[in-house]
This record gives sequence, structure tokens and C-alpha cells, in this order.
Amino acid sequence: MLLFIKEVFFINNLLIDFYLKNNEENITKKNINAKLKHNQLTFEIENDKYVVERGKNISLKKENSDSLLEFNFIDNKCVEGKYYIKELDFYMDAKVKTNKLINKDNKLEINYELYLQDEYIGKFELIITVKE
Repeated sequence: MLLFIKEVFFINNLLIDFYLKNNEENITKKNINAKLKHNQLTFEIENDKYVVERGKNISLKKENSDSLLEFNFIDNKCVEGKYYIKELDFYMDAKVKTNKLINKDNKLEINYELYLQDEYIGKFELIITVKE
């Protein structure tokens, strides 16, 4: 079974389940078409394009017509991220504190806290599961 593997050098079409919970909403999407190439999982949910890269660290990029988010996740660490507001051509300082990181072959689970401009935004839970 080819899922999230340490070194993948060809495109593989997959189905994933996506779950994102924050203070305001829960998003659950099932059977999302995704592509895996060179440890990058790409998929779209509504108008948002996601790229998840699994290497030494985990990175998440989310882009839509309004904004671009770029976060890195390192277990039990707080690291800098980027939040770009396109209409204003403005970058906000972002910090991501990873509280829990599970990186298995077919499942990625991240619990993190987000700060923008040093203001606490909230706790988030992200789960991506590759279907068999």
C-alpha cells in the first residue's frame, strides 16, 4: 500500500479524509482527491488549495484568492510562520506552537496553537487520513 512514504518520486492519486477543528468551526471532508509527489500531498477543498510536505519537518501551505498561509510544525516547538493578505499586500507575523504531532504512513495529526501579531488566535486540530 502506497501512502505517505518517506521518499516518493512519482505522482500517485489518492483519496483522503480531511478534518480541521478550531474555536469557531469544524470542517470534515471525506474522499477528497489528492496527489502525492516527492513527499508533497496536494489537494483542494472548495476554493482553498493545500500543500502538505512531509520531510524532516511537516509544512502546510494553504492558498486561496484572499490569503496565503505557510506553517511549519515541529513537535513541542513554537516556530515562525507566514500569513499573507493578498488584497492588502501585507504579511502578518505568525507563530505556530505544535502541541502534538503524529506522522504515520497513512495519518497525519497535528494539534497546534496559532498566534498572529503576537495575539493568541486559538487551538487547532488537523487530521489528514489517506484512504486504503
